[in-house]
Amino acid sequence: MEYKYNQKMAIVRLLLDIISIDEKIDERETLYFEKVKKELNLSSEDHFKVKDFSTLLCLSILKGMTEEQKENYAALMKNMILADVIIEPSELLAYEDICKFCDIPVTELNI
Repeated sequence: MEYKYNQKMAIVRLLLDIISIDEKIDERETLYFEKVKKELNLSSEDHFKVKDFSTLLCLSILKGMTEEQKENYAALMKNMILADVIIEPSELLAYEDICKFCDIPVTELNI
């Protein structure tokens, strides 16, 4: 999937928000995050720059993506939530809120 730089940064920022929302960062979440970062060709430096992107800015960027890009992001988000094999209520709420704000169809999350 092709993304512009700011779209990639929005993706990883929102995934980081999901990882940390339950205040428990599992090794499997970290490994999945690193895999996504590698697939997006983002550097370690980008990992630190992403903190300059606010969540609201990232949501606006995501909202402006194509339907195909949004579907791909939704899959990344679901995989991140399911990485530790536990669906925390806070993760589910964040997933639903992001989908609603960005006009992404909500699908059921199953382990």
